[in-house]
Amino acid sequence: MAASRRLKVGDAIPGFTEGPLAPELFVAYAAASGDYNPLHTDPSFAQAAGLDGVIAHGMLVMGMLGRLATDIAGPGGLLNFQVRFRAPTRPGETLHVGGTITRTESLPDERIMVTAELWARGDGEQLKAVGTMMALV
Repeated sequence: MAASRRLKVGDAIPGFTEGPLAPELFVAYAAASGDYNPLHTDPSFAQAAGLDGVIAHGMLVMGMLGRLATDIAGPGGLLNFQVRFRAPTRPGETLHVGGTITRTESLPDERIMVTAELWARGDGEQLKAVGTMMALV
């Protein structure tokens, strides 16, 4: 993250928007991850399982939060990254990923330890996932 020396508690983390998420993305993620659970790719199967349709892989959404965390941390700077899922993500939704700096600490070697809360929100601001990260920047 440029200007890491000016990070302050309460600063919003410039995030990004991804979507609308196409069903093909879920299929491509299944192939890339090796997770072919039909809940993510087969609408009939998902409906038979009691869902309104397919849902995104949790790790797909986590990966988007991870992208934001590594944008802040830079190469090799991420020390801790945790995510909790709040609601399923469906095809056609748009995810808005962002966060807030919750702690900074200047270190003797001129690096800064940064802690942040991260979130992914879907349409209507519904929380899809929340996370925390700690990094040296």
